[in-house]
Amino acid sequence: MNLKETLVLLNKVVNENKELIKNEESTKQFLILPLLSGLGYDVYNPKEVTPEFTADFYKNKEKVDYAIYINGTPKIFVEAKSITTKINKNAPQLSRYFSTFPSVRLGVLTNGLEYHFFTDLSNANIMDSKPFFIFNIETYNDEDFNNLIKFTKNLYDYESIKILAESLIYHQSFKTVIKEIFESPNDDFIKFVIKERFNFKVTQQFINNARPLIQKCIQEAIAEMISEKLDNYIPEQGILEAAANDVLTEEDKKIYYTQQELDSLGTFEEFEGVKVVLPNTETYKKLLKLSPEEYSVEKGNPLSDFFVSSVLLQGSTIVGYLIGQYYNHQNDTTLYTVKSNKISNFLEKNSVVKQTGFINARLGLRTNKLTNEKTYYLKSCLTNLSFRDIPNLISKIENINEFFHTIQ
Repeated sequence: MNLKETLVLLNKVVNENKELIKNEESTKQFLILPLLSGLGYDVYNPKEVTPEFTADFYKNKEKVDYAIYINGTPKIFVEAKSITTKINKNAPQLSRYFSTFPSVRLGVLTNGLEYHFFTDLSNANIMDSKPFFIFNIETYNDEDFNNLIKFTKNLYDYESIKILAESLIYHQSFKTVIKEIFESPNDDFIKFVIKERFNFKVTQQFINNARPLIQKCIQEAIAEMISEKLDNYIPEQGILEAAANDVLTEEDKKIYYTQQELDSLGTFEEFEGVKVVLPNTETYKKLLKLSPEEYSVEKGNPLSDFFVSSVLLQGSTIVGYLIGQYYNHQNDTTLYTVKSNKISNFLEKNSVVKQTGFINARLGLRTNKLTNEKTYYLKSCLTNLSFRDIPNLISKIENINEFFHTIQ
């Protein structure tokens, strides 16, 4: 049974029999040993997985629940707790075991559900106070699984483990620092931002006055970057969508747009199973906050007759659009189907769009530095609002080619 199958089986055991696993011994038998086996260690070979391994602390004679040998040498100590025990980050008992054997560079503290992995990054042979990796058999993701694979018998290599530990610890530390700065920018960061664009003496009073503005600018900058990424046709679309949900909540959006304003962006109707939105020109004029002289292809143009009527998603990736065109004083509408990677073809056939733009969208352009090939893409013209945030504008389809063939 491979590791993936083992984890599936363990989840089934927990879901169906958790109430029967009441103490440390049953936790070892039904959860911990099966996982060690899934990692490739022979739990029936005492020369490879030694239970109740004696760590000689003079008269104490303390014992490690399991010592795992690799090539005849103990490399990993495992301390087991009952499934009902909440794992704390500190593990003093495991730490004492750890310092006794220089060959042991990995300690694992587990209650059968969570596995906390420790090493000695700060001081050699002194176990770090915090785990560098926590694996939960019930809530792990693909990244967690790929990290766990590194602890299997066939792949175990301490130098690789050390690199992983450093990466995970630094990643979390850097992320914490960035999050702290973004949530509450310190004086040095505010001074840095000001000095990047202005050349004058920055006083403490100026820093204090600028702090709320810097916080607002950070939120808006992150929201705009994510909004732009979401509306671009790139493979990581699904990842960015999830990130956007973390950074910009619905409540945050209401800082910029009320629910009433969002609802007034347009009306919609069903067409071939797709929601087709007809934008309200007057609302876009109001929310775009540009004078008519500033309307453009790159910024949005509520005076145009063209608009994005529906954004088509396959999975979480934007794969196409329905482009609408008003005529007869907006009493009638024509729809065009455009695959997201064929926008340039649509522009060539409808050159007026290149001149006037869209009511509700901005036209962007990328140039490949190697080939000079130009790629066009669309995104919402409203600040801090992506296509995905506009009511009813998004429609999901199963097959883009079949959909386009059907309506053409």
